[in-house]
Amino acid sequence: MAPDGAAFNLMSPGLDVLRASWRNETMKPELLEPGKIYKLTLERMLTSNTFLKGHKIRVQLSGAFYPHFSRNLQTGESEIVSKESRIGRITVHHDAEHASRVIFSIIEK
Repeated sequence: MAPDGAAFNLMSPGLDVLRASWRNETMKPELLEPGKIYKLTLERMLTSNTFLKGHKIRVQLSGAFYPHFSRNLQTGESEIVSKESRIGRITVHHDAEHASRVIFSIIEK
């Protein structure tokens, strides 16, 4: 984000999507249990940018990415056969035991 508040996406929509129920790349989805903490590693974030002094980095997490990606009903059911949907809740932990972080590679000039 620029000092004047302007923000720009650094990736094309959809390239960085990780649906949590498919986090282990198995043949069947593994649904999340409410109240349980999961580690999600986002390794598909392919981008490069030079950040100028005074700029900030924003990370956006979302429970759905429709219409760029298929609807997420937050039920585990396929959006093709189900009409039911639920509110999705995302909690980012940031205590000493469950530190959330973003790690960037820095390439020197």
